[in-house]
Amino acid sequence: MTVVDTLRRPEYTGANRCLPCTVVNSLVAAVLSMLAAGVAVEVGATALAVPAALAVALPAAAAIYLRGYLVPGTPTLTKRYLPTRVLRLFGKNPTEQAHSPDPVSEIDVESVLLEVGAVEPCGDDLCLTEWYSEAWQDAVDSLDPDRAALLERLGVKASSVEFEEYGDAFRAYVDERHVGTWESRPAFEADVAAATVLQERDDDWDTLSVEQRGQVLNGLRLFIDTCPRCGGTPTFGTETVQSCCSEHEVAAVTCGDCEARLFESNPV
Repeated sequence: MTVVDTLRRPEYTGANRCLPCTVVNSLVAAVLSMLAAGVAVEVGATALAVPAALAVALPAAAAIYLRGYLVPGTPTLTKRYLPTRVLRLFGKNPTEQAHSPDPVSEIDVESVLLEVGAVEPCGDDLCLTEWYSEAWQDAVDSLDPDRAALLERLGVKASSVEFEEYGDAFRAYVDERHVGTWESRPAFEADVAAATVLQERDDDWDTLSVEQRGQVLNGLRLFIDTCPRCGGTPTFGTETVQSCCSEHEVAAVTCGDCEARLFESNPV
């Protein structure tokens, strides 16, 4: 391991780089460089002004490049104190999701699931019905889905779909309209299996728009009682999610056995 490797902080650089942090720290570096040059001029060493400025600027630039920041604690300070309007300028507003679904296409997902018989009242909540759970599990066991299978169930052409990748997670957009987010491979598999069941059992499935189908599938993932990856039992809860520039609370469904994220809400 080289000296450069020991200084590098991959969690704050590359794809994880926080642009607000970089801008703020670059401004700090510029001010420090000008102060160094000013001190040289002030003491009568004008010829050393430029070297003094470079002596500060170059190490500062290297630190920002390798570590993502110059001032210690910058990521924490940015999350805590940088105004939301500033984060929004860099696309880091934690309260907004890019390409939100068109409100006009919103449907009552709970009513749809009750009508098709996928869920039923159980106490003060809703639970998956026995027939749906069995049909869904059969679909999970028999499918080895790829994205083409998902697009077929959503009723869209591959040429009209754009995907955004986030490691194991991804989002899908049709004509720049957000139609679904899958937090993990198991979440994706759960939706393909669910869409397979609904396509066979729900006479109204073909009448739903692609956005509405995405909403129904997303809603069903809230009630998953078996993890598609390992067969563990998912649990529902809230937790703090941290990004490079912010932290916020989300409601999530996660498998306790293999830690697969099956559902994650917008920030709450």
